[in-house]
Amino acid sequence: MSIQYLRGAAALAVTTFHALQWCDGGFEVGRAGVDVFFIISGVIMWRVTCAGGVTPFAFLARRATRVAPLYWIMTLTVWALALWWRGFLPEVLPGAGHLLLSLAFIPHYDPLGRAFPTLPPGWTLTYEAAFYVVFSAALCMPVRWRALTVTLILCAIVGAGFVLTDPAYALGANPMMLQFVLGVWLGVALESDVLPSRAWGVGWFALGLAAFAGLQATGFIDELWRPLIWGLPAALLVGGALTVEARGGVFRSPALQRLGDASYSLYLVHLPATAVVAHTLGWSRPWLFVPVALVVSVAAALACHAWIEQPLIRLARRGPIDAIYRRHVINRLDGRSAAD
Repeated sequence: MSIQYLRGAAALAVTTFHALQWCDGGFEVGRAGVDVFFIISGVIMWRVTCAGGVTPFAFLARRATRVAPLYWIMTLTVWALALWWRGFLPEVLPGAGHLLLSLAFIPHYDPLGRAFPTLPPGWTLTYEAAFYVVFSAALCMPVRWRALTVTLILCAIVGAGFVLTDPAYALGANPMMLQFVLGVWLGVALESDVLPSRAWGVGWFALGLAAFAGLQATGFIDELWRPLIWGLPAALLVGGALTVEARGGVFRSPALQRLGDASYSLYLVHLPATAVVAHTLGWSRPWLFVPVALVVSVAAALACHAWIEQPLIRLARRGPIDAIYRRHVINRLDGRSAAD
């Protein structure tokens, strides 16, 4: 449950950051929602496979059916909009090669020379895809060696990014990959029941919030040290929330649960949804534009989750692969987070 709450909050933070980009900015720390997502991803991948019995192929198939269909649809939608309405999203330029590489989750430079796919927020999914490949390889190891195997491989990838010349570093072989490692080890701690008391969890969570507030107030950010500057506060938030839940539970909020369930949809649809508001309402009045953009983005995400994302997942998961996965995996996530 706490994971879903944090997913929703992280997606909303990224949405707010991008909405304010139409104005004068001012919420740089909103980008840290991505760091929270990466740590959560590490936790979830550990929890859904730690019982053993999951083959690398079944794991990758499961991840593909969860992530790819909606991403492909939104990527093609944004590409078509860029062809039809130049300037709808100023940072998106259509291109056949660019589109194909984006659909294949292959890191590359866009026509503007930036390391973004056709749907710009999708850059994080190329990192996720790399993590899934690494994690699937670790599934070949005994459970007791998997977390260490993932750690060593991701550390090697990061090290290669420092040794090799660009574009390796810019396209993914950088310290952000270590945030998945933090998540995996949080998952190990949770499954091993070695998390501290509830009071410690509350303290961690409060410290993470305070750190983000301080970073926002000072405007301090260094991309090289992002896993430390933003990654550690994100790990404190996730670790604190997991600890509080494990040591007594968290409050129930159907609204936060629904937002968390729709967080992936929100992450993918908020950019075009915000652009629609920008081109109809205008963005010269941030006090009006930003709240409207957030409401429209969340509404679009909820509709997308119910009418597109979930039906796509159900359709993609029909067949023997999903049957094998369900037979072997003990899914310990609560609520509708079982869709992962």
